[in-house]
Amino acid sequence: MTPPELCKNPCFPSTPLLSRVQKLCQEFEYTDDDVRQCANEFVRELELGLHEMTASVCQIPTYVTRVATGQEKGIALGLDLGGTNLRVCSVELNGDSTFRVLQSQVPVPRDVMVSETSKGLFAFISERIRLFLEHHQLASNVTDMDPNHPFFALGFSFSFPAYQAGINSGILLRWTKGYDIPEVVNKDVCMLLQSEIDLLKLPVKVTAIVNDALGTIMSRAYTLSLAHTRPTIGAIFGTGTNGVYLQDLSEIAKPVDGLVDQSTGAMFMSTEWGSFDNKLSVLPVTRFDVELDTHTVNPGNQMFEKRTSGMFLGELLRLVILELYCDEDLQLFQRHHQHGLDLDPNIGLWHRWSVDASILSMAQADCSDGLENLRNKISSTFGIAFEGISAEDALAVKLIANAIGRRGARLAGTAVGSVIVQSGILRKPSIQSKDVSEVQSLVDIAIDGSVAEHYPGFENYMRDALKAIPQIGEIIESRISIGQAKDGSSVGAAIVALVVAQQTTTMSVRG
Repeated sequence: MTPPELCKNPCFPSTPLLSRVQKLCQEFEYTDDDVRQCANEFVRELELGLHEMTASVCQIPTYVTRVATGQEKGIALGLDLGGTNLRVCSVELNGDSTFRVLQSQVPVPRDVMVSETSKGLFAFISERIRLFLEHHQLASNVTDMDPNHPFFALGFSFSFPAYQAGINSGILLRWTKGYDIPEVVNKDVCMLLQSEIDLLKLPVKVTAIVNDALGTIMSRAYTLSLAHTRPTIGAIFGTGTNGVYLQDLSEIAKPVDGLVDQSTGAMFMSTEWGSFDNKLSVLPVTRFDVELDTHTVNPGNQMFEKRTSGMFLGELLRLVILELYCDEDLQLFQRHHQHGLDLDPNIGLWHRWSVDASILSMAQADCSDGLENLRNKISSTFGIAFEGISAEDALAVKLIANAIGRRGARLAGTAVGSVIVQSGILRKPSIQSKDVSEVQSLVDIAIDGSVAEHYPGFENYMRDALKAIPQIGEIIESRISIGQAKDGSSVGAAIVALVVAQQTTTMSVRG
């Protein structure tokens, strides 16, 4: 497939605007040498997270030690709080790699995301569970599932850094993705949720707290044939970003509280890689990255996430476009003035966090001569009348958006490649003894998230970065499977709730 950036674009003379744009694009370049330098530091921080409790890439135990096989059966609820939306679902596993899903999704109100107390968020979630059970008439049928357990097991996909002291215990370490509820920090979110569920007298028990990336692994694994390589790495690239991978227990040097199933010899670890390189020793930095970080709720933290996730990519683009617009010599959107149109001070161009990553996807996808679709998107996103946007203006936006998106995707590939290296899977005798060119799939990676799903060429850019990592290269990269697991976090959370029940007999405490 030809990468969208190679599509034929209108030919324009070298204007001051396009000359400046080309220089700005160079600021967002992320070369193969950059990938290698970043991957080395990434592996170092991943290793540090297995030894130290306070590492920035903190490597949180998930207490899940096995991958779904597709043969599990039962019904459970899944709850996904992944960012700007809340998803509630019921999942019926049929035991043959198929399942039936009922689900609903609602946006999380801003006054719920940012609040002084925990009541607003968890009461909101519990009420949505109640409405879901009522709408699908599920509560009255709960006793039909298992007379000995007259409640729905619920897997809670909670996509924020949380320290786990057990499969159903998660202590919030810090908020990300624009949330700011101080009272919840250092509290057990499972207990807070269960308390609100109990107040409504719902037949629901929070059985497992599940990272969204782990849910994605489970969702993909359940639908694969048993002959297929099981996914052992999951990655989310949406509103936020994180990665989970299967790590040998023998390599986890720091204390792990709670009960761990020892039978598999491995456990999924949540990297919390959004906070990789908060000191900015290897991550790329432009003045726009600095400006963006300054106006976040957590300046100086989640520096990797602020270069790769959907919540921040659109804001980066807005900052660059605003700088270009404010330089009158460049004449960006000058047709606006020629048509006698004034820019409304309330439009998106002027306001922080008003632009999401969907415009980057459109910029990457539109390869038409006049970039008409992109011009429409610019108009609706930035609040500029369509007739005020020239094809040259649209090309300027496209080039900047592509540079930001490409950098983000290559950083994503660097993170995934670093986890592959750290996991030790490439050192296993079963792989080293084979000619990798003859192996169908060495590693299977499950990915989810709006950026990964909707940004054209995202996987291709990821793979380019994978090839640049010396331990991987072109041959091994060609034997890496990457599969989308759409809405995998909510479905996967329900699957984990059922899988957990099968791993309780071989558990012990690791200290």
